Formats: sequence, C-alpha cells, structure tokens
Amino acid sequence: MYKELYESIVREGDIRRTAYRDGIEAYIDRLKEESLSNRGSFMPMVDFSDKLEEYRAKYIAMLGIDKISCDGAPSPSLELIGKDDDAIIHRAVIYITKEIPLYGLLFVPHGAQRTPLVIAQHGGSGTPELCSDMNGENKYNHMVRRLIKRGATVFAPQILKWNFREDRTTHPCHPIPYDRNDIDKDLKHFGMSVTALEIKGIMNAISFISTLPFIDKENIGMMGISYGGYFTLHTMAADKRIKVGFSNACFNDRNIYSLYDWTYFNSANTFHDAQIAALCAPRRLYVAVGKEDETFGYKSAVSEAEYARKYFEALGYAENFVFNLWDGGHTMPLTDEGIDFIFSTFK
Repeated sequence: MYKELYESIVREGDIRRTAYRDGIEAYIDRLKEESLSNRGSFMPMVDFSDKLEEYRAKYIAMLGIDKISCDGAPSPSLELIGKDDDAIIHRAVIYITKEIPLYGLLFVPHGAQRTPLVIAQHGGSGTPELCSDMNGENKYNHMVRRLIKRGATVFAPQILKWNFREDRTTHPCHPIPYDRNDIDKDLKHFGMSVTALEIKGIMNAISFISTLPFIDKENIGMMGISYGGYFTLHTMAADKRIKVGFSNACFNDRNIYSLYDWTYFNSANTFHDAQIAALCAPRRLYVAVGKEDETFGYKSAVSEAEYARKYFEALGYAENFVFNLWDGGHTMPLTDEGIDFIFSTFK
C-alpha cells in the first residue's frame, strides 16, 4: 500500500545522503586550503629563531614523545655476531619502555678508533638485514655499505614495517604479522603514536651507542628512504644531537600524501613537512625526491621544500638546506651527493 511512498522517501534520502557526503568532502577541501595560511600563522618566520625551542616542544608533544617513559627498562645490550669485509657486526637491543626491545644491527668499520655515527633507517617492508645487503635485492643501493666505507659506524634499527605478506614478492617475507595502524590507533588513545614510540627508540639508541669508546658523539647523522626518510626528518626535528640528515623519497605535502600513521592531532594547522624541516635548522638537512617516484609525486614536494628553505633563510643558514630533485624513482640515489653532504658536515 505504501510501497511507492517508501521508495520515493528512500530515493530522496539518497539525494540527501549524497549531499551530506559531498558537504563533508567540500569542508575538508576548504580546511586544507586554509591550512597553509594557518601553519604560517602558527609558526611565523619573523620570530622563528627566538621561539625555535618552544616549537620543538610543541612538536614533541603533538607526536607524544614526551609521554613515553623508560622507567624500569632493562639496560641496552650489544652482542658480537660476526664480521665481513666491511665491518664488525653487532646485534644491539635498546629498550624503548620496559616492555619494548628495539632491535638493530651495528656495523663498526675495521680498525675503528673514533668514528661518526650514522643511523641508517630502512623503509616500508624493510629490515636492517635488507638495507645492509644481507637478505636479497633491494632499493637501498648499498646505503649501509656506502656509509661504512666512508668511515662511519652505522646503526640500522628495525621499525614496525617489515614485510609479513607472502604475496608481496618485492621484499623478503618475515611471517610475523602486525597491524601498524591498529597499534597507532591504540597509542593515540593515550596521547602517543607509533611514530613517537619509534623516534623514542632511535633516540635511546643514540644515547647508548654514543657512549661506546669508538664513537665521536659530536658527529651524528641519519639517513633513510621512504619511511626511513620520514623517520630521518622527524627524529632529527626532535633530537638536536643529530647534526645532519639525509631524507630521501618521502618529503612532500601531507595534505596530499597523508598516511594514517603520519597524521596527528591538528598537524595540518601546525606541523607539516616544511615546519618539521625547520625544526632541524640551523643544522644541515639534505632532502632528495625522485622525478620518477611512483609513490609520492614530486611536484607537490617542490613547493613544500621552498617553504622549508625560507625558515633556514630566516635563521641565516640558507646553505644548510639542500633540496635535490633527481632523475630517479622510489630508491636511494646511486650518486653520492647526499652522502657527501653528510660527511662534509662531520669534522
């Protein structure tokens, strides 16, 4: 009896539902358009130098690094596991909290007496073994080995990004499943994030490795690709002990490339990549983006890099920010400009 009436109501409801969805999307688009101006108002260049540490504290609080406690954590450990032509290899375990053991490989050049330390961070679906040429072909182009051959002690930590899917044939499989986004969601209930957790782990690793007698703690750098480039940028912004960074295949406009675990409360109005890069100033930062990168389009990275450069200019250190738009894809460049940048910083 009421079939036509009900069908009409449902059709009209679908029109309203469509308008509701479209309205939400339009609202988000407007927020994105306004966010660039909002970030500029939040962190203006005119008084950037005077408030740099204040901004760093706000950034650390946004991620939740300051909420992670190491109280009661076991002492770090270092186990000699072998050597090859390039280095003596140790397995390091450094606790983030009393429950979380961060694992990594430490490569010490033969005959090392006093060397710089470089954190070499793998990317998505990666491992320390993969980025150090121990476990199959990879996109790192001998990143770890190139650093060792230049005389650096290299620490390659494992973050929660190894490949556990057998159908992903481009990376070796490690059948230890996890859900990174679920873990990030759970941590955000407590004002933290998986990024904060892993940055804290890298910072704890620097604290421990810096005490080793063959490390020059005044010369610490970090480099990585993709997720490794993301962590290079974000860890350097938080930890002033990192003197130089090389962030590759990551830097971009986060309103366009906004992964779940790269998203934080109100970050679009406060800290996107340009502002995070600014927190690395006046220390030296090298950013590389490939024109053929199939994961993050390069065009939106260019304007973000120009924005970052202005912060370095405001401090009087324009030369300390280098943006290299190179003819390559989502890989570590084969040329040495970025690695040269790192080692030219060390004294």
